[in-house]
Amino acid sequence: MEEFIAQIRAASAAGLYYLALFGALAIPDIFGALGSENGKASGSKYKTWVEENVPGQGEGAAELYGLRCSLVHQGRTLPHGGHSQIAFMAPGAGQLHNLSTAVGDSQIGWISIEMLVDEITTGAERWLAEFGETQTVQRNIEKFARLRPEGLPPHVQGPVIA
Repeated sequence: MEEFIAQIRAASAAGLYYLALFGALAIPDIFGALGSENGKASGSKYKTWVEENVPGQGEGAAELYGLRCSLVHQGRTLPHGGHSQIAFMAPGAGQLHNLSTAVGDSQIGWISIEMLVDEITTGAERWLAEFGETQTVQRNIEKFARLRPEGLPPHVQGPVIA
């Protein structure tokens, strides 16, 4: 999991904002599943994980989930069930974060990519430190796709993600 988090942060630092956002928005799904008895993700697990682990996003957990659904599955920045479009601010464009502006009937929610990635990945690291060694997480983490430098002998001798 540490490598997954590190790659999301590296994508953000390298200006690979789509990858950073998609990865960060997937963390609550993955971690919600890791901490559950059945090892499966759900909207309610996503929102609960955000409320408990991402400072500043608790009240917006449902909107963040809606954003994850629309952005990851349809490439849209209008969250499912949301009322306003979201604009993601790249570093250097300003640091508007978790606020909205309105001009006439048009309302935009502003999120800093850098700050959102940091909030979610920091929450994930804290969560791992607290729950990473529990039986439930250890059982579920075995199923997580990860880099295997040794390959999958006898099938493949070389790095794979499996």
